Amino acid sequence: MIDLKKQLQDEIMEIIYPLGDKIELEAVGSDGFSLSYRANIPMLSASLIKLPILLYAYKNPNIQSEVLDQTIHLDDDQIVSGSGVLQVLSVREWTIRDLLALMISVSDNTATNLLMDFFGIHRLQKWIEDQGLTETSIERKMMDMDAQKEGRTNWISAHDANWMIQQIFSEDTPLPGEAKSWLLRQQFRDKLPGLFDEKARPILVYNKTGEMEQVDHDAAYFSCDNEHMAVTVLTSGCENRQDALFALQQIGQLIAQYLLDISESVG
Repeated sequence: MIDLKKQLQDEIMEIIYPLGDKIELEAVGSDGFSLSYRANIPMLSASLIKLPILLYAYKNPNIQSEVLDQTIHLDDDQIVSGSGVLQVLSVREWTIRDLLALMISVSDNTATNLLMDFFGIHRLQKWIEDQGLTETSIERKMMDMDAQKEGRTNWISAHDANWMIQQIFSEDTPLPGEAKSWLLRQQFRDKLPGLFDEKARPILVYNKTGEMEQVDHDAAYFSCDNEHMAVTVLTSGCENRQDALFALQQIGQLIAQYLLDISESVG
């Protein structure tokens, strides 16, 4: 009888080994599957730093639901470049809830900065530390080149990001359906779920990507029937971006097939 866990582990490691210290991974499955590779080493976070902001908004007991309905004003000088849509829209009044949706679903950098201002970077970082996430750090806002020149940047590890993804679906205090839908319907689907059609298969992928120069990340929650797996893959330093994307896509395809196989075996 084929040991599916061992087979998945071996196949993932075959993809990872050629990239050496340019990749890290953590995967935790509902069936007991577990795999970790360099998962506790912080890397530049790119847009994965948006995950702790999402969790802070919903998991912090000091933030009540009505806070998310507050409206804040966006000034022209607060608009930044990079991913997102606020830079091309004329609307200037947004609720915190809408900004959270934009931060996740289209990875909007301007929305993220508004949320950092609203919640406070120091309070966000304190909450991160209180969760025991020692490999995650928020030191600057998105697209803040002056801060970057000063050496301030944002960090995250595969372990911390994977913990965050699992917290979104925790049995005790999961995030509400609206927040999960932002991950399910987010617009960047070319990494872990990039090689398979989710609509044609009974697999849902809730994910958040991150990218910058020579950095490509994806943190995802794969769900198939009653089986699920949280997996985070971080890559940094790949001169040929296709090497990173290929690794992410191949790993995602392997996990999707694994969940289908174990779901069928249980059924």
